[in-house]
Amino acid sequence: MEPVPEIRGAEAELRAWCERMDFRGWDPWDALASPLLRTFPFTLRLPRWAANHLVKISPLNPRPLLGIPRDCFAKGVALFLSGYALRERLDPQPEQRDIIGLLHRRLRDKMIPGYSGPCWGTNVPYQTRAFYVPPQTPSLVHTAFAVEALLDLHDLQPQPQYLETAVGACRFALQDLNVRRAGEGLCFSYTPVDQTRVINVTALAARMLARTGRAAGDARLLDHAHRAMRYVTDQQAADGSWPYGEEPIHGWIDNYHTGFVLDSIEDYASHTGNDGIQSALLRGIRFYREHLFEEDGTPRFSPGSRYPLDGHCLAQGILTFTRLRRHDPEYLPFAERIAAWGVRHFRHPQGYYYFQIRRRWKNTIPHIRWVQAWMFLALNRLLEAQGEGT
Repeated sequence: MEPVPEIRGAEAELRAWCERMDFRGWDPWDALASPLLRTFPFTLRLPRWAANHLVKISPLNPRPLLGIPRDCFAKGVALFLSGYALRERLDPQPEQRDIIGLLHRRLRDKMIPGYSGPCWGTNVPYQTRAFYVPPQTPSLVHTAFAVEALLDLHDLQPQPQYLETAVGACRFALQDLNVRRAGEGLCFSYTPVDQTRVINVTALAARMLARTGRAAGDARLLDHAHRAMRYVTDQQAADGSWPYGEEPIHGWIDNYHTGFVLDSIEDYASHTGNDGIQSALLRGIRFYREHLFEEDGTPRFSPGSRYPLDGHCLAQGILTFTRLRRHDPEYLPFAERIAAWGVRHFRHPQGYYYFQIRRRWKNTIPHIRWVQAWMFLALNRLLEAQGEGT
């Protein structure tokens, strides 16, 4: 299968734009980086959440007026790093190696000290519906994607430091997060400061532990990976879906978190050789395809709502159906269809992708982590799969 020229051109334009921006930009969750929003009454939960939400959904960008700087974020850096490692494996170039070196240094510099092992989190504080996260608080999600990037580099050119950092990050997850038994499974908290039971977080933990355990030959990490994945499969509903989390406040189902879970299960299975979760994976794929995408490739935000159309959902669909292509020959063409829909409906003439399209307005702010980093990785994964002809 030849790469679709429209998609190849879109990847090149996005890559050029991100390089011009030095991989820096705004983020949907960066409102509390504003000095104005760190004073009373924004020290209280409800005003803090409202400010964060209003800045996030505004079709006009208030960040320059609020003093919120463009920045690079650890998870975004990790996603870009994985994308460039992929490009370097397929088409080695000196310029790419320079960018890989730059991104690796930034990822290393964003490591948060003071924990049992290497870990990463967000630069700025943010308020979720359930809890407040102070700045420089590590999270399992950021750490898991950092480990993915480091192990991608290790696959590209093995170096002891990459694997040592990944093993240390697993130590952080097991010792510093709130890890609880749930039947025969293990559930991981999002950060060290919360007690939430979020399904996709534990799925990402299972993937990280499985990939690191296999690379390091560490049976203990693989055992923890098995138990984390047991928790994830135990939480699956009869229709194949997963809620965001166990608490009533986290009972929703959405597109990109479902994609996180499916990707994690697929990768866990490939790293461990455990096909015992095949039925859970296939039920989840069917739900994802039937309820969270339309036939023309439009990503639905949730089973009950098309809106907001979201750039993260767009990228996640490309990644997930590309990754799961071995389960159905129609999944790779469907990933192409999603990408083509995004190129035609969600891309700015400068090459970057929008944040969201809502029923009554469009938010075209180019969020660097939430959309651009994800789309960069997604388009390169798709081009890789097309080049393989599978």
